[in-house]
This record gives sequence, structure tokens and C-alpha cells, in this order.
Amino acid sequence: MRTLECEVDETWIDINDHMNAQYYGIVVYRAHAAFTDALGLGDEYVRQTGFGKVVVQSAMTYEREVRRGTSLAVDSWLLGVDAKRLHFFHEVHTLGDRTRVAVSEQLDLHVDLETRRTTPMPPDVRTRLTHFAAEQGEAGRPDGVGRTIRFPRN
Repeated sequence: MRTLECEVDETWIDINDHMNAQYYGIVVYRAHAAFTDALGLGDEYVRQTGFGKVVVQSAMTYEREVRRGTSLAVDSWLLGVDAKRLHFFHEVHTLGDRTRVAVSEQLDLHVDLETRRTTPMPPDVRTRLTHFAAEQGEAGRPDGVGRTIRFPRN
């Protein structure tokens, strides 16, 4: 699902004349917030239920340099859902030629914002999200899911 399109802001360019790593995170964060809304877990869900979600694990892989003036797009997947966890993947690419420049994978927990503890999602929400993840999965999983950092062997 396309969750964000944006232009690289001039202030995101660093001394190396490319987008600084911190701004990849901002782009993904904005896409993740939009995806959260699209999934029905955004601000209105929080206000109505007193539940929210928090990121507990995140990994970003930078694949290509991004230069000033580049238009970016983010496509997002909900890879899996269980009672308390949501597994997300975001793919950042250039809008023009669709060159993939970064990926981000994260695990969120569903929480009760009063107790500040994890809590199961309401059954109807979990069912809806499980179906959505299955529908997205029918198109295949994006490349790079489950990567870990490995130091090269000498």
C-alpha cells in the first residue's frame, strides 16, 4: 500500500551532499503513521478505545544514496498479526524510476494506554487486520524481510 510520497527537503542534505540517515527514519515514521491511520489504529482508535501501539523493535537498511531534489515514495506492508503484535515492513524508493533506497522493518505492540501494558487487540480488530495482512501477502513478501546485521567474516 502506498503510504507516503514526498520530496527530499533541502534541510535533509548533509555535508556529504546526500540525505542524512536520520531523515530516512523521518520518512519511514511519516509513512508508518499514515499506514497506522489507514489500518484504523490511528488517533480515532486511540480516543475511542484507550488502546494504542508502540514500536519495540526496528531495523533500517540503507541501500542507495538519496540526493537533493529526489522524489520519494513509501510502500508499506502488514506482514503479520497476533493477539498483541503487529509486524510491519516499509520500502522506500524513488518515485520516478522506483529504485529502492531503503527498507525498514518493525514490530509494534498493542497496549492499554491506561495500564501502560500490552493487551490483546479487540477480536474484530485482530480479525480485520489478519485478513488485511493475508491479502497483502498474496502479492508476495518484499525482499529483505527478516534481515539481521552480520559482520563480514575475515
